[in-house]
Amino acid sequence: MTFVQRASHGLSFLAGYTYSHALDDVSSTYQALIPPDSTHPNTQYSPTDFDMRHRLTFTTTYNVPGRDGFAQMLKGWQINSIVSIFSGAPWGAQDMSNDFSGTGDVNNNPTYGQPWNFSGSPSAFESTRTGFPCWAGSGGAALGGCTITTEPQACMNAANALGPAAVASLDSVGCYAVGNSVLVPPALGTFGTAGRNMFRDTGFRDWDLSVTKSFRFNERFSAQFRAEFFNVLNHPSFANPWGPYQFGFNDPSAGEAGQFGCGCATPATAASNPVLGSGGNRNIQLGLKLLF
Repeated sequence: MTFVQRASHGLSFLAGYTYSHALDDVSSTYQALIPPDSTHPNTQYSPTDFDMRHRLTFTTTYNVPGRDGFAQMLKGWQINSIVSIFSGAPWGAQDMSNDFSGTGDVNNNPTYGQPWNFSGSPSAFESTRTGFPCWAGSGGAALGGCTITTEPQACMNAANALGPAAVASLDSVGCYAVGNSVLVPPALGTFGTAGRNMFRDTGFRDWDLSVTKSFRFNERFSAQFRAEFFNVLNHPSFANPWGPYQFGFNDPSAGEAGQFGCGCATPATAASNPVLGSGGNRNIQLGLKLLF
């Protein structure tokens, strides 16, 4: 959906909104991974890595009315702005250490890893700046750095619903709990139920602004001074925990110490592509352009 305001009284704008929903079982051949259960690869069918449901952009230009006088300081001004608002992209929990299923696929390259069991609302596991709190089990694969000191009842309820073997895995490894939503390890010899890309990151919001001032010296020669502000509000944007190049904060076996579920950098830094306007902190850029 697109709305266009052509130049009127110096003002013009373009607003665009896109709703989309994309599904697949692998989003690129470059990132093709061996599924956890090779006998049922259809279990990987889910939102794509790039399934961004809502995307809104707004751009505007305003030529400020001017008049002669004061060394051209009262004319030649223009204001430009871009607002971008995108909903969160998907990510999923991929245990790269524990071979719960017993198939050995976790040791293959490239492996998807082992999914855990999830109970509750996926929206509760929207990525954060620091990761998710966990409770540590007492076995050899116990989660590290956990700040929850007593076993959450929600974790126990989820494990009990799956049987004694799931309770044994919970006691050995631990779990993640956000309110009544929990991520618990699967029982030995089983595959976890948490689907690929079932969680979301925090999305992207950015406002860029520029102000220009033009000076005309004659018909063939002019100059333009530009002041450009990227991320005007200095709004923090955080990367997807999975990231386009294995950012690596989506492994639940890492524990709270490994910052599971953390978008620990700006999107540009996480993708090794620090470009102005792509999620970094506020930047101000000044420039002078000569036209002849």
